[in-house]
Amino acid sequence: MSSPIICLGAVNVELLYYVPDLTPFLEKWPDLHPGGEVAIAPPAEAGLQDLLNRHATPKGRSGGGQAANTAWALARMGLDAALAGRVGDDEDGAFLQESLAGVNLDYLIPAGQSGRAYILTDPQGERAILTAPHTNNELALQDLPLEALAAAKFLYFTAFAGEGPLKAQEEIATKLEDGPRIILDPGELYVRSGLPALEGIIDHLDTLLVTEREWELLGGMPKSHPHWAPPVVVIKRGPLGARLLTPPRYLDFPVELSPRPVDIQAAADAFAAGYLAGRFLGLHLNLAVRLANRAAAWSLGGAGREDYPDAKFLEWQVDQLRQI
Repeated sequence: MSSPIICLGAVNVELLYYVPDLTPFLEKWPDLHPGGEVAIAPPAEAGLQDLLNRHATPKGRSGGGQAANTAWALARMGLDAALAGRVGDDEDGAFLQESLAGVNLDYLIPAGQSGRAYILTDPQGERAILTAPHTNNELALQDLPLEALAAAKFLYFTAFAGEGPLKAQEEIATKLEDGPRIILDPGELYVRSGLPALEGIIDHLDTLLVTEREWELLGGMPKSHPHWAPPVVVIKRGPLGARLLTPPRYLDFPVELSPRPVDIQAAADAFAAGYLAGRFLGLHLNLAVRLANRAAAWSLGGAGREDYPDAKFLEWQVDQLRQI
């Protein structure tokens, strides 16, 4: 039986580094900025590893990738979620699959070399991510379980580095136009390709999840819903909470829980999981955004996935929200 929520995106081993100064990396990759992400080709990965040997201290590894993190968060909240895509047929790939306990991995294909995300953190807590996609960039339509995708209630798409996987996502969105509701979190990797490159998939979306910077790069205005956008746009605004844009109006939802932040990067995927959980459980759109805010805020209390919301959190929050 197909999982009702399927997440499709890059799956990476996250290699964590402390760097006293991000400058050598920002100079090497001009498109990179604190808080941003760039993709690198295999030849550049050797150069990156040389810089890391000279300017960084390893701090461990973890399983990662937006889609993987969101699927894991949904499973931790007690929901039936699957992950689709490719993972390396190597030791890193085995590690990634072990890190996703509770997630349906029936649609994850082991092949090639695992993707790697090099996450650099400076003394101020600023992060920069360099991603070597490897097997993720080989994803094609034939790798994906079309019948299972068609039977799902929600599909959650996140960015790949290559054009091939984006094309596969676009083909799925077109084929399943009258099927599951599709939510896209494009990230900077997709947004930098420009609105024309994304129109083929945006036309078939239920929801677009973006940061303020990503929305601006797409040409969106802060308080208006453009004609090219899907019915729902949710803008993630960090400590300001979230903004919901629909054709009639915009609504702002401030942060409602405020734990002491330990890892702000974890919040984005917890936000997506909270939003998906709310929509799947039939909450009003406004309440789904509020649940997303609460899930994101809750995740700030720990590093990586360690403080993601669990099933008790979801039950408690949904009960509260349904009384509003």
